[in-house]
Amino acid sequence: MSVDVLFCSAPVMSVVRPSAALGLLQALLRQNGIRAETLYLNLLFADRIGLDLNEQLAEKLPSHLLAGDWLFGECLGPRPNRPQVQRHIHELGAAIERKGFERLYEIRRNLIPSFVEEAAERLLERNPRIIGFTSMFEQTVASLAIAAAVKARDPSVVVCFGGANCHGPMGAVLLKNFAQIDYVFNGEADTVFGPAVEAILRGDVPRGLSGCLSRDRPAAGSATGPTAMDALPIPDYADYFVQLAELSEAARVRPSIPFESSRGCWWGQKHHCTFCGLNGEGMAFRAKSAPRVLSEIETLHAEFGISRFAATDNILGMSHIDGVLGKLAERPAHGFRFFYEIKANMDEAQLEKLALAGTVWLQPGIESLSDPVLHLMRKGVSALLNLRLLRNCRELGVGLVWSILYGFPGEPREAYDAVAKMVPLLEHLQPPVGCGRIRLDRFSPNFERAAEIGFHNVTQMPAYGAIYDVPDEDLANLAYFFEGDAPDAAREQDLLSLKAASAGWRARWFDQPFAPQLTMTAVGAAHLVSDTRACALQPFYCPTRAEVAVLNLLRNPCTRPNVVEQLADCFEAALVGAAMDAVLTRRFAVEIDGRMLSLVTEAGREIFDAEARAEFPLGFILPRERATVFASLTDVGKEPADLERVQP
Repeated sequence: MSVDVLFCSAPVMSVVRPSAALGLLQALLRQNGIRAETLYLNLLFADRIGLDLNEQLAEKLPSHLLAGDWLFGECLGPRPNRPQVQRHIHELGAAIERKGFERLYEIRRNLIPSFVEEAAERLLERNPRIIGFTSMFEQTVASLAIAAAVKARDPSVVVCFGGANCHGPMGAVLLKNFAQIDYVFNGEADTVFGPAVEAILRGDVPRGLSGCLSRDRPAAGSATGPTAMDALPIPDYADYFVQLAELSEAARVRPSIPFESSRGCWWGQKHHCTFCGLNGEGMAFRAKSAPRVLSEIETLHAEFGISRFAATDNILGMSHIDGVLGKLAERPAHGFRFFYEIKANMDEAQLEKLALAGTVWLQPGIESLSDPVLHLMRKGVSALLNLRLLRNCRELGVGLVWSILYGFPGEPREAYDAVAKMVPLLEHLQPPVGCGRIRLDRFSPNFERAAEIGFHNVTQMPAYGAIYDVPDEDLANLAYFFEGDAPDAAREQDLLSLKAASAGWRARWFDQPFAPQLTMTAVGAAHLVSDTRACALQPFYCPTRAEVAVLNLLRNPCTRPNVVEQLADCFEAALVGAAMDAVLTRRFAVEIDGRMLSLVTEAGREIFDAEARAEFPLGFILPRERATVFASLTDVGKEPADLERVQP
C-alpha cells in the first residue's frame, strides 16, 4: 500500500506529545481526499537510545548548543574548518559532562549512521510520492540526513521542508545548500500546502503560492495562516498514538495532547517584547471561537482518552478566559488538565477561573522582578503584578514555569542586587527555573533592531558554523540563535548575588521535605499567620485587626495614602500607618516605589495539590518502577481515573 504524502517527525524531539503542525496538515490533506500519514521517527530514535536520554537531550541541554543537530552532524559531511568549531566543542563538551551525557559520543559514532539508513527504509516502505519534514528546535540536521538517504534510494520522491526552522530567510538557505530538498514552505502553510501537494501529485510545479519556495522560485515571501481559525480541522494524532504503543517502554510515557486555540500575540502586536523571537511574521493575534475550542478539546479527549492538554498558544486569548475556561469551570468533574502561556498581569478572579477549569500549570511572562528591567523588555507589567501572580498561584496550587532574564542594554546593575535582597521574602512562592543571560533570537526586536537597542557585533551562535558546511555568507541567514556584545548591560560579576539568591530559593523549595510557607488562617474572629521562611521573625503571629485589614487591602498593589483613605471609616490614620509599618517589618509585604503588596497567602484556597501538579499537562515519563506497576492496569494512553492522579 502507498500513501500520497508521508509526514516525518525526525529526531531530536520529546516523545511525550505528537506534532501539532503535522497533525493539522495531515487532517487538512485527508479532508481533501489526499492519502496522508505521519511517521514519528523521533519515537523510533528514543527507543534506540532510551527514553530518559532522549528527553534529556531534547529538553535539558542549552538550545543554542544545537546538541540534537550536532549528534547527526557527521551525516552532512566533514566538519567545517572554522574558528567556531573549537568553541562549540568546548561549550557542548562542558554541558555534556555537566549533565553526565557522555554516552552521546558513542551514539554519534556508532548508532547515527545506521539509524539514518533505517529511517529512510521505513519512510520508503510506505511508497510515498511526497515526504514532508517538519523542523522545530533541533530536528533540522536529522531531517537533512534522512532526506538525503531517501533521495539516494529513490530520487523520484519529492521532499518538502517546513516548520519554525524554515521561517524567514532560514528555509531559503536550506533549499539553496541542500540538494535533497525540493520545496520549502516558509510561514504558516495551512492554506498553501494542500494546493501545492495537489499540483505535485498532478505532475505540475506549484506556482503562485505564497511561502512555497522551489529551485526556480527560491524567494516567495512567507505564507500567512488563516484568519478564519474555525475553518481549520481538528488535528489527526492517530498515527502518533499507534506508534507510541510500539515503544519498548511505552508504559512509561504519559502523553499530552497539543491543541491550538489561537495564533500570534495580542500583546506583541502592540508592544513586541524585545527578547521574543516567536511568531516570526505571524504576530497578528487570531483566535478560534470559544465553542470551537471546547468542541476540539472534547473531541480529542473522546478519541484518545487523554486528559492532559497543552495549548500551543503563545498567549491565552482574553475572550477564552470566560468563553472556554469559564465554561469548563462550571463543569468541575470533567477531569481535564491544561497548560497555558499567559500574560503575568492576570488578576486573582481570572486565575481562579483558570484553576477551576483544570489549568494546573502556567507559563507566565514574568522574566524579571525589577521594574526598570521590565520596562526595557517592554513587558507591560510591573514587578508587583508579577509578585501578585506568584502569590495567587501559590494559594491555588497552580504550578509555574518562569525564569529571570538579564543582559539588556541599559539595565541598571543595582536592580539585580535589589531583587536578590528581596528573594528571602519570596521563599514561599514558586522559584524561577533559572537565571540566565538572554540570547538574540531571530525575529526579536533585540535582533532586528540590535544596534538601535544597544547590541554590537551580532553574529550567529558558534554551533551553526561548527555544524553546517555552507558558505559563510549563508550562515547568518540559516541561524535562529544569535549573540552580541552589550557593553551597557550587566556583567556576570554583577549577577553573582542574584544567581546565588535564586539558587538558594530553589534549594529551599526542592531540597527540603516541605516548601516554605507564609499563610494566614482565620481562627474564629482572629487570624493566625504561619511563617516558615528563613527570614521569619517568628513562626506564628496573630495580626491585629488593622494589620489584617491592611493585608487584605494589599492583595492588590496600593500606595500608603490610598490604604489610609480606604480604611478611614474603620481605623484612625495613625493606626493604619502603624499596621503598614508592622507588616513591612515582619516582611509580610513588600514596598516598591511607594506601592505595597501583601505576600501572605490565604489558607483554604488550594485547588491543586502536589499530586495534581505532578500530572504534568505537557506530558512526562514515569520512573521505571512505577511504570511496571501501571503496565498491568492500562493500555498506553487509555488511563483509568485513579491513574490520572499518579505522581511521577
